[in-house]
Amino acid sequence: MGKKTEQSRSVYNEMAWEYDSTPEGNYTRSHKEEIIKKAVLRDGDHILDIACGNGHLLGELSKKAKVDAFGIDISENMINAARERYPDCTFAVGSCAPLGFENESMDLITVSCAFHHFETPQAFANECMRILKKNGKVFMAEPFFSPVVRWLANTVVYPFTKTGDVRVYSQKEIRLFFESAGFTEIESNIAGTVLFFSAKK
Repeated sequence: MGKKTEQSRSVYNEMAWEYDSTPEGNYTRSHKEEIIKKAVLRDGDHILDIACGNGHLLGELSKKAKVDAFGIDISENMINAARERYPDCTFAVGSCAPLGFENESMDLITVSCAFHHFETPQAFANECMRILKKNGKVFMAEPFFSPVVRWLANTVVYPFTKTGDVRVYSQKEIRLFFESAGFTEIESNIAGTVLFFSAKK
Protein backbone atom coordinates (compact mmCIF):
# COMPACT_ATOMS: atom_id res chain seq x y z
CA MET A 1 0.00 0.00 0.00
CA GLY A 2 1.47 3.33 -1.08
CA LYS A 3 1.88 6.36 1.16
CA LYS A 4 -1.13 8.24 -0.22
CA THR A 5 -3.31 5.13 -0.10
CA GLU A 6 -2.39 4.58 3.55
CA GLN A 7 -3.24 8.22 4.27
CA SER A 8 -6.64 7.76 2.65
CA ARG A 9 -7.26 4.60 4.64
CA SER A 10 -6.48 6.38 7.91
CA VAL A 11 -8.57 9.47 7.13
CA TYR A 12 -11.65 7.49 6.09
CA ASN A 13 -11.38 5.06 8.97
CA GLU A 14 -11.65 8.04 11.30
CA MET A 15 -14.72 9.59 9.67
CA ALA A 16 -16.54 6.42 8.60
CA TRP A 17 -19.39 6.37 11.10
CA GLU A 18 -20.23 10.07 10.75
CA TYR A 19 -19.32 10.45 7.07
CA ASP A 20 -22.70 11.66 5.78
CA SER A 21 -22.72 14.63 8.18
CA THR A 22 -19.09 15.66 7.55
CA PRO A 23 -18.11 18.48 5.15
CA GLU A 24 -16.69 15.85 2.79
CA GLY A 25 -19.88 13.83 2.94
CA ASN A 26 -21.87 16.91 1.97
CA TYR A 27 -19.40 17.78 -0.81
CA THR A 28 -19.46 14.35 -2.42
CA ARG A 29 -23.26 14.05 -2.39
CA SER A 30 -23.60 15.84 -5.73
CA HIS A 31 -21.08 13.44 -7.29
CA LYS A 32 -23.14 10.44 -6.23
CA GLU A 33 -26.38 12.06 -7.38
CA GLU A 34 -24.92 12.60 -10.85
CA ILE A 35 -24.00 8.91 -11.18
CA ILE A 36 -27.38 7.76 -9.82
CA LYS A 37 -29.15 9.98 -12.35
CA LYS A 38 -27.15 8.76 -15.35
CA ALA A 39 -26.71 5.05 -14.62
CA VAL A 40 -29.06 2.76 -16.55
CA LEU A 41 -29.40 -0.65 -14.90
CA ARG A 42 -31.18 -3.85 -15.85
CA ASP A 43 -32.31 -6.76 -13.71
CA GLY A 44 -29.46 -9.24 -13.36
CA ASP A 45 -26.66 -6.71 -13.87
CA HIS A 46 -23.47 -7.07 -11.84
CA ILE A 47 -22.30 -3.70 -10.53
CA LEU A 48 -19.14 -2.72 -8.67
CA ASP A 49 -18.66 0.51 -6.73
CA ILE A 50 -14.97 1.22 -6.11
CA ALA A 51 -14.06 3.33 -3.07
CA CYS A 52 -17.65 2.66 -2.00
CA GLY A 53 -17.37 4.34 1.40
CA ASN A 54 -20.40 3.70 3.60
CA GLY A 55 -22.28 2.18 0.67
CA HIS A 56 -24.72 5.01 -0.07
CA LEU A 57 -24.15 5.11 -3.83
CA LEU A 58 -24.32 1.34 -4.24
CA GLY A 59 -27.43 1.16 -2.08
CA GLU A 60 -29.20 3.79 -4.18
CA LEU A 61 -28.15 2.18 -7.46
CA SER A 62 -29.50 -1.14 -6.18
CA LYS A 63 -32.97 0.40 -5.99
CA LYS A 64 -33.03 0.96 -9.75
CA ALA A 65 -33.07 -2.75 -10.68
CA LYS A 66 -32.58 -6.22 -9.22
CA VAL A 67 -28.79 -6.27 -9.44
CA ASP A 68 -25.88 -8.12 -7.88
CA ALA A 69 -24.12 -5.26 -6.10
CA PHE A 70 -20.51 -5.27 -4.92
CA GLY A 71 -18.52 -2.55 -3.18
CA ILE A 72 -14.85 -2.29 -2.22
CA ASP A 73 -12.99 0.28 -0.16
CA ILE A 74 -9.58 0.47 1.51
CA SER A 75 -11.15 1.64 4.79
CA GLU A 76 -12.18 -1.21 7.07
CA ASN A 77 -14.50 1.06 9.04
CA MET A 78 -16.23 2.28 5.89
CA ILE A 79 -16.82 -1.33 4.84
CA ASN A 80 -18.22 -2.19 8.27
CA ALA A 81 -20.57 0.81 8.06
CA ALA A 82 -21.64 -0.21 4.54
CA ARG A 83 -22.38 -3.79 5.58
CA GLU A 84 -24.52 -2.55 8.46
CA ARG A 85 -26.50 -0.13 6.28
CA TYR A 86 -26.93 -2.26 3.15
CA PRO A 87 -26.99 -5.97 4.06
CA ASP A 88 -28.27 -6.96 0.61
CA CYS A 89 -25.06 -5.73 -1.04
CA THR A 90 -21.67 -7.44 -0.84
CA PHE A 91 -18.79 -5.38 0.56
CA ALA A 92 -15.09 -6.13 0.95
CA VAL A 93 -11.89 -4.32 1.86
CA GLY A 94 -9.83 -3.82 -1.28
CA SER A 95 -7.84 -1.38 -3.41
CA CYS A 96 -8.53 0.08 -6.86
CA ALA A 97 -5.89 -2.13 -8.50
CA PRO A 98 -5.61 -4.99 -8.85
CA LEU A 99 -9.32 -5.75 -8.62
CA GLY A 100 -10.17 -9.19 -7.26
CA PHE A 101 -12.83 -10.03 -9.83
CA GLU A 102 -12.85 -12.37 -12.80
CA ASN A 103 -12.43 -11.24 -16.39
CA GLU A 104 -15.64 -9.89 -17.95
CA SER A 105 -17.64 -10.26 -14.74
CA MET A 106 -19.14 -6.75 -14.34
CA ASP A 107 -21.73 -4.75 -16.28
CA LEU A 108 -21.10 -1.44 -14.50
CA ILE A 109 -18.26 0.07 -12.48
CA THR A 110 -18.76 3.29 -10.54
CA VAL A 111 -16.33 5.65 -8.81
CA SER A 112 -17.59 8.69 -6.92
CA CYS A 113 -15.12 11.45 -6.02
CA ALA A 114 -12.27 8.99 -5.47
CA PHE A 115 -10.23 8.72 -8.68
CA HIS A 116 -7.95 11.54 -7.47
CA HIS A 117 -6.96 9.28 -4.55
CA PHE A 118 -5.74 6.45 -6.80
CA GLU A 119 -1.97 6.11 -6.91
CA THR A 120 -2.07 3.90 -10.03
CA PRO A 121 -4.77 5.44 -12.27
CA GLN A 122 -3.60 3.70 -15.44
CA ALA A 123 -3.58 0.33 -13.70
CA PHE A 124 -7.12 1.04 -12.52
CA ALA A 125 -8.31 1.88 -16.04
CA ASN A 126 -6.68 -1.32 -17.30
CA GLU A 127 -8.47 -3.34 -14.62
CA CYS A 128 -11.80 -1.81 -15.60
CA MET A 129 -11.24 -2.99 -19.16
CA ARG A 130 -10.38 -6.47 -17.89
CA ILE A 131 -13.37 -7.07 -15.62
CA LEU A 132 -16.09 -5.36 -17.64
CA LYS A 133 -18.27 -7.42 -19.92
CA LYS A 134 -18.68 -6.42 -23.56
CA ASN A 135 -20.67 -3.16 -23.65
CA GLY A 136 -20.03 -2.68 -19.93
CA LYS A 137 -19.51 0.84 -18.65
CA VAL A 138 -17.47 2.86 -16.19
CA PHE A 139 -19.19 5.85 -14.60
CA MET A 140 -17.05 8.30 -12.64
CA ALA A 141 -17.72 11.65 -11.01
CA GLU A 142 -14.73 13.78 -10.00
CA PRO A 143 -14.17 17.31 -8.69
CA PHE A 144 -13.95 19.87 -11.48
CA PHE A 145 -11.32 22.57 -10.92
CA SER A 146 -10.36 25.39 -13.25
CA PRO A 147 -6.86 24.99 -14.78
CA VAL A 148 -5.32 27.44 -12.30
CA VAL A 149 -6.94 25.84 -9.24
CA ARG A 150 -6.05 22.39 -10.55
CA TRP A 151 -2.40 23.45 -10.93
CA LEU A 152 -2.32 24.86 -7.41
CA ALA A 153 -3.90 21.73 -5.95
CA ASN A 154 -1.50 19.39 -7.75
CA THR A 155 1.74 21.33 -7.20
CA VAL A 156 1.23 23.29 -4.00
CA VAL A 157 -1.40 21.53 -1.90
CA TYR A 158 -1.59 17.78 -2.54
CA PRO A 159 2.14 16.98 -2.26
CA PHE A 160 2.07 18.18 1.35
CA THR A 161 -1.37 17.16 2.63
CA LYS A 162 -2.01 13.98 4.59
CA THR A 163 -5.53 13.38 3.29
CA GLY A 164 -4.57 10.90 0.58
CA ASP A 165 -5.26 13.18 -2.40
CA VAL A 166 -2.86 12.29 -5.24
CA ARG A 167 -3.86 14.41 -8.24
CA VAL A 168 -6.98 15.99 -9.70
CA TYR A 169 -7.28 15.58 -13.46
CA SER A 170 -8.62 17.43 -16.46
CA GLN A 171 -11.16 15.83 -18.81
CA LYS A 172 -8.38 15.20 -21.33
CA GLU A 173 -6.11 13.48 -18.81
CA ILE A 174 -8.84 11.11 -17.63
CA ARG A 175 -9.79 10.34 -21.22
CA LEU A 176 -6.19 9.39 -22.04
CA PHE A 177 -6.04 6.84 -19.20
CA PHE A 178 -9.09 5.04 -20.54
CA GLU A 179 -8.13 5.33 -24.19
CA SER A 180 -4.79 3.74 -23.29
CA ALA A 181 -6.70 0.91 -21.60
CA GLY A 182 -8.62 0.25 -24.83
CA PHE A 183 -11.93 2.06 -24.27
CA THR A 184 -13.36 3.73 -27.34
CA GLU A 185 -16.80 5.15 -26.45
CA ILE A 186 -15.87 7.89 -23.99
CA GLU A 187 -17.97 10.85 -22.87
CA SER A 188 -17.49 13.59 -20.30
CA ASN A 189 -19.29 16.73 -19.23
CA ILE A 190 -19.23 19.34 -16.49
CA ALA A 191 -22.19 19.82 -14.17
CA GLY A 192 -21.36 22.68 -11.81
CA THR A 193 -18.32 21.54 -9.82
CA VAL A 194 -18.65 17.91 -10.93
CA LEU A 195 -16.76 16.35 -13.85
CA PHE A 196 -18.84 13.39 -15.01
CA PHE A 197 -17.10 10.74 -17.11
CA SER A 198 -18.19 7.52 -18.76
CA ALA A 199 -16.40 4.92 -20.85
CA LYS A 200 -17.94 1.93 -22.63
CA LYS A 201 -16.07 -1.26 -23.47
